[in-house]
Amino acid sequence: MKFILLLAAVLGCALAYPAAEDRVVGGSNAARNQFPYQASMQWGLLGIWQHVCGGTIISARTVLTAAHCITEVPNIGSFRIRAGILLLNDATTIGQTITVSSNVIHPDYQGGVNPHDIALLRLANGLAFGASIAAAPLPAAGSVPSGVATLSGWGSTSSTQIPSMPNTLQFVNTPLITIALCRSSLISILGNAGPLHNNNVCTLGAGQSACSGDSGGPLTLNGAVIGVVSWGIMPCATPGAPSVYGRVSAYNGWINSNIL
Repeated sequence: MKFILLLAAVLGCALAYPAAEDRVVGGSNAARNQFPYQASMQWGLLGIWQHVCGGTIISARTVLTAAHCITEVPNIGSFRIRAGILLLNDATTIGQTITVSSNVIHPDYQGGVNPHDIALLRLANGLAFGASIAAAPLPAAGSVPSGVATLSGWGSTSSTQIPSMPNTLQFVNTPLITIALCRSSLISILGNAGPLHNNNVCTLGAGQSACSGDSGGPLTLNGAVIGVVSWGIMPCATPGAPSVYGRVSAYNGWINSNIL
């Protein structure tokens, strides 16, 4: 077992933690327009595009994602987002596809599996909001969420070392746990808590977890985006192993100073 980022494979190389149709791990197929804030972050080269991460629409020109979704892919190529889709292979006439013009990585992020794994994608053009595309609000600054949150994404649905990448957006309702329980759970499995930070939030549900390709995507509670998928343990849904997210409420000030 090891810590691993939840990035999708790029150019056929598994850069990630765990993305055929079974389920986020332990989740279900989403319905069209169920998660209008969900975006697919895609990397492309020579006109060939691949889903690498999720993202959360927080304004018409800004998508919230994980910093490693930018730093851990090849320096060549470019990024775009697809919004308002349910299937990754939805026709281009469905939803909206917009080029990423620039990005802002949190200044304290040190790369790889580390704290402050959060970034903003700035879009070349504004999204047109409607039933299929909308912004998710931020949580109250400094708040520590509790209860049952909702994770969504196109990440691997496999609980083995071999990823199984879905075409249909997946979601799961999964319990939030305290940082103290998250730390003790990691220590009990690995002997240490790795890069867990107080600016993280964790979930832990039996047979449920984020996985490769979910990185950067939204964890929401009462409609607000409270977490950004960051890292976990391979294989996905290892018994007793939490999924770790950037806690959005710790970054409200930074987000608001960089949002378009």
